[in-house]
Amino acid sequence: MLRTVTEVLEEALARLRATPSARSDAEELVSRLLGVGRGALYLEPGRPVADSDLERLESWLARRAAGEPVQYITGRAAFRGLDLAVNPGVLVPRPETEGLVEAVLAVLREEVKHWPRPRVLDLGTGSGAIALAIAAEWPAAVVTASDASDAALATARENARAHGLESRVRFAHGDWFEAIGGDERFEAIASNPPYVATGEWDLLPADVRGFEPRQALFSGATGLEALRDIVDDAPLHLVAGGLLALELAEMRAAEVAGWLEGAHDWSGVQVLDDLAGRPRVLLARRERGPAIAPTQWAEEG
Repeated sequence: MLRTVTEVLEEALARLRATPSARSDAEELVSRLLGVGRGALYLEPGRPVADSDLERLESWLARRAAGEPVQYITGRAAFRGLDLAVNPGVLVPRPETEGLVEAVLAVLREEVKHWPRPRVLDLGTGSGAIALAIAAEWPAAVVTASDASDAALATARENARAHGLESRVRFAHGDWFEAIGGDERFEAIASNPPYVATGEWDLLPADVRGFEPRQALFSGATGLEALRDIVDDAPLHLVAGGLLALELAEMRAAEVAGWLEGAHDWSGVQVLDDLAGRPRVLLARRERGPAIAPTQWAEEG
């Protein structure tokens, strides 16, 4: 006899009882399995679940019980209303990064008269979450997404096509600013770079250190190398008053902010808290230097 959605949910919850976020994980797996929203699971509790779906779910539950992130199991992740393809070659998008996007959008709203068609650079785009969210929510933006990983760029391009944003986002391959032209300037640069020190491996959750890409997590012995590279070179690629927005580890927020506070290239340095009250997003504005005309691509894009 076929089992119902309610029965399958309860069985999934029992299997995942020992894992973090067991109910959320069970709901996500079952909803992805059935191709419906999580809320819909409770609207049709008696809906039968096919045996073929149960076999697939059994495989998914075993993988989750072994620690694999739900997003890699299903190949999908939600981010600011976008349903993104993800895989072990890219980080799983997280709520903290949604806060980074919101901070960038808030500045674009404030500066709309001065920046009617802002050029935005997403450094280390991964799945494309930051770049695609900004492109989707701020149609006037001219967005560039870069990454040193060919595999990550392939995933980001896939997501751009899926959301009809392929013509709105340019993709560039390279390590940080090496991916773009030396004379390119932007109104905003955003990044969620690696910021975990190599010695902090054991501090990471098991599903992060066991499955997510190391090159997107770790940044040398201090966790600051990537952040330093970006902060050092960003003034060369921002217009006067341009925005730098970085996601960073809460324990290093004050130190990174200290680099910029009082430096002649920067003003308006602030650190924003995430929803849990942890300092996670740094914002700063480029202080000096003349504005430079848009690149040809920006004019044509």
